[in-house]
Amino acid sequence: MKIRLMILMCTAASCTWGGEPADSLARVAAPDEEFVRIPAKYVFQKMEKTARRSGEPALAAFKVDCQLPGFEDLRISVNMENLNLLDAIEAVAALAGGRVEYVTGSAVFKASDGSVAPAPEPVKAEPVAAPASRSKEKEAVVSFSDVDQALVFIDTGVGRGSGFVLNIGGKAYLVSNQHNFMGAAKIRLNTMGGDLLEPVSFEFCEDRDLVRLELSSEDAARVKVLSLASGNPAINQDIVVYGNSAGGNVATELKGKVLGVGPADIEVDADIVSGNSGSPVLDSSGSVLAVATYITFELEFNDDDQRKQIYKGTRFDKARRYGVRIPDDGWKKADLRNFLNQTYRLVDAKHFLEATHILIEYWNANEDYEVQARQLLAAYSTRSNRVRRPYEFHYTETEQQLSMLVSLFKRNHEEFTAAVGDMDLSKQELAEIKRDYGKKSTSKVETLDNYIRTSMLSRMRRMQDGIADYDWMTRYMADAAEPLVEMAGELIRLLESSENPYERIKERL
Repeated sequence: MKIRLMILMCTAASCTWGGEPADSLARVAAPDEEFVRIPAKYVFQKMEKTARRSGEPALAAFKVDCQLPGFEDLRISVNMENLNLLDAIEAVAALAGGRVEYVTGSAVFKASDGSVAPAPEPVKAEPVAAPASRSKEKEAVVSFSDVDQALVFIDTGVGRGSGFVLNIGGKAYLVSNQHNFMGAAKIRLNTMGGDLLEPVSFEFCEDRDLVRLELSSEDAARVKVLSLASGNPAINQDIVVYGNSAGGNVATELKGKVLGVGPADIEVDADIVSGNSGSPVLDSSGSVLAVATYITFELEFNDDDQRKQIYKGTRFDKARRYGVRIPDDGWKKADLRNFLNQTYRLVDAKHFLEATHILIEYWNANEDYEVQARQLLAAYSTRSNRVRRPYEFHYTETEQQLSMLVSLFKRNHEEFTAAVGDMDLSKQELAEIKRDYGKKSTSKVETLDNYIRTSMLSRMRRMQDGIADYDWMTRYMADAAEPLVEMAGELIRLLESSENPYERIKERL
């Protein structure tokens, strides 16, 4: 149910208007968000903070006082896009089945008739209901209101992920994945209530994609601290995952079951996606079983591969979702800046390899890469700050290496193309190049082509050795470096197998 319907509901609600506070609220834009099955108390907190931070004098100490019965368990769905704060408050009152009065800088939510109102029943289009009692429903999964204050939204400027606060050895830690911090341009750790956390220390797990950041006693007192589940997870055990699905900056609820259990990982069928990385995988009591971490995608086989028939139609032929279990040991304290610097090396290496791959394909006359290559050549052959470069590097030396490579490639490629254009080769002479390359003295065109190839080849070999030989801080980083080493190897093989310039000359004649 979207904005129009909620405004109609608001008009039908019983309201008491309160002069200046109400007028001020009408001048303030509501949070531009859509809340789906979110605890009402969180929505109230969001509106309260928006009012206080609006700059309106009458709202400097604005409070939301909810006197509705069942308030702690109440969950609502509401879309506040394009609403002012007054309309948003009235809409929430209507959805909660009550009315609102404005008195002395406060919004007071009351039952419609001033008496004790029953907890709202589910509404078909917009669920507004107190969850069923877990004592009556043995298999019920923990509710959002039980854990919402333990959830953390992670924003690094290059991506968004999830985290949560957990008791480990009597201390409160923010737990998440290492990969959530890869290449971070900034780190903002927001609680569900909108507060910023400022951890006092940083630790990584040496052999798993996990980090934990210890919280100060002040921060720990402002959030809920979850507990680890005792014992091993069980197959078919009910679970629920709360986190920042798809980086949407709203918490979502994903229910499922445990499909598989291992010493380090568990497999689940909850629909975790990008952004859920770092979310807690909870059992029915709200204890933490694992950290939602990665997805493996469906297997691909050639048509004649017998394994294709073996896996066809099974769940192993589709995407599989995993959580990483939290170990007692294997944690190592580190300086966060040093950790981030290593992630920057991985990001920069990836960018360098991607850019070089584009140049190699363009050099080999692959039309699919022509637009990207021309953008790359234009961006890195000028010193103007107005030209936006396709890659952002953290290390100046890596960016300088790419700039030198691009400049060298551009100069030689332009000269090579011009020289080919001046050639008047017969089919026989072209065939001789194909057959006799390297056996006779080479022409200017062949010399230029070879120089382009060998300059890229030497840089690829240096890059591959640099990634492979680097002393990565964690096993996760070492694992993340392996595909880059392989990518460099593929580019090296491509360059080595492209020694003969016949096809490149032929394409440009």
